[in-house]
Amino acid sequence: MYKQSFGKNQQIQFANEHEYYKFLGFLAKSDGSTSLVLEHNEEQGAWGSENRIQIYISNLPTGMGTFSLSAGVGNIINRLNCNEFIQNLVDNHNFIMGKHQNRQDILDTIPNAFREDFDRGYNA
Repeated sequence: MYKQSFGKNQQIQFANEHEYYKFLGFLAKSDGSTSLVLEHNEEQGAWGSENRIQIYISNLPTGMGTFSLSAGVGNIINRLNCNEFIQNLVDNHNFIMGKHQNRQDILDTIPNAFREDFDRGYNA
């Protein structure tokens, strides 16, 4: 479900619904650019587990929002940490944790008025 800002520190911000649905299309690609993961940080002494979007490419397409990225490790270029946003993806848009998403299941949650934006992100 669209919101302009996600996260207690506003880690993810969208200027409008077009950016939001374009980003959802990008995340739905299943082409190895991203994955949704739950990192068990408490095992390394941190506060607790964290939902993250792991990003495996150097440059995200433009026009998809403003993100507070953190550095990745190994083949992960960046990470986007935001439990609220990832929970929104799972609860409201049929995303699943991992690298592979079901495009049609996600597309079924996208309002008709924003399917073109979703497709732009999916094909970016």
